[in-house]
Amino acid sequence: MKLKKVAAVAMVAVLAFSMAACGQNDSKDKAASGKTTESKNVERPEAVPEEDWEAMKKEPAFGTELQYLFNGGACVSAKYLAEQLGYYEEYGINATYVQGGSVVETVGTGKCMWGTDHIATMLVPVTNGVKMTFVCGAHIGCKSIYVPADSDIKTVQDLKGKRIAIHDGPGNSDQNISYRLLDEYGIDPTTEVEFPNIEDNAATVAAMENGEVDASIFSDYFVMANYKDKMRSICSITYSPEFQDEACCVTAMNTEFLKKNPVHAKYIVKAIKRAGEYARLQSEEAVQLMYDTDKMTGEKEVQQEFWDSLHFGLSDAFTEQALHEIAEDYLRLGIIEKKDLTVEEIMDMAWTEVCPDAEMEGLTVGDPVEPENPVLPIKQKGE
Repeated sequence: MKLKKVAAVAMVAVLAFSMAACGQNDSKDKAASGKTTESKNVERPEAVPEEDWEAMKKEPAFGTELQYLFNGGACVSAKYLAEQLGYYEEYGINATYVQGGSVVETVGTGKCMWGTDHIATMLVPVTNGVKMTFVCGAHIGCKSIYVPADSDIKTVQDLKGKRIAIHDGPGNSDQNISYRLLDEYGIDPTTEVEFPNIEDNAATVAAMENGEVDASIFSDYFVMANYKDKMRSICSITYSPEFQDEACCVTAMNTEFLKKNPVHAKYIVKAIKRAGEYARLQSEEAVQLMYDTDKMTGEKEVQQEFWDSLHFGLSDAFTEQALHEIAEDYLRLGIIEKKDLTVEEIMDMAWTEVCPDAEMEGLTVGDPVEPENPVLPIKQKGE
């Protein structure tokens, strides 16, 4: 697929799961930067060149505490690891997480500056004018369509005419991911499958057991931790070969923050990309850090297996290619209802290359499938 190259302009939108009361500020400028916590006479960090440091000092975010969203969990962890590993601090960024709400709600309104979530959750809101843009990929996978282990459903085609439970309502990530999974294998998800919404996972399992629904989309971790021998994956954005060339989740950044603070945005993304590489190449240490800071619970072996299935640290080329293909599918399937939009217009809104991989000294991306024109050599864990 031909990739549209997005200029590495200093506009960036960052995404993450975060903590309650994301902290709105008094003025419009402060709402796009944070709370003032330091003097502007701080010493330049060694990792930031003089030219960039002088530019940062002129931006509204300089000398402020910047808040990002992190609600916990493996999938959205890179931005949190960037704080815990000191990467933000190395670039003179005073970043702290907050918890509560969604990325669309908090990052889109400027309560938090960046956050991470599913493309399937955030792309439609972006096309509807929510003020955020995607600035780097997070990982592949994390969800699959499952059936009971003893189900007569053996292939994706067997799902035709069935009822597949979702958990976050029509038009959100579960249904959007399911649409593309089924469409890939020749099932029309708009007419040939029903999607009952069941908010509680436990209630969904009960509905599968008593035959009220035939299948359900779940987080892979939920099944691995609780029903590994009782459910089977039928199709998956984690394990199905057709989806190994796609980013599932991305980091988004508030566009007003990005516009006013392009150099800060570049170094924030740089820190997150470094953390994504760490999450992949030092996965055991990363998982341990999550346990040590009380951001991960449950059986460690299961968490480690799930973590390693996500394949963190994707290149910009890999992420952009996936986003382009997803945008095409969303238009064709009617998930994006604005038929007057083109794929290129969607990409202009949704993708901003803030810190190109070529600027990541020593960073090696870990794309599971090599994209067209990869930005950097591929290095897998253990090489």
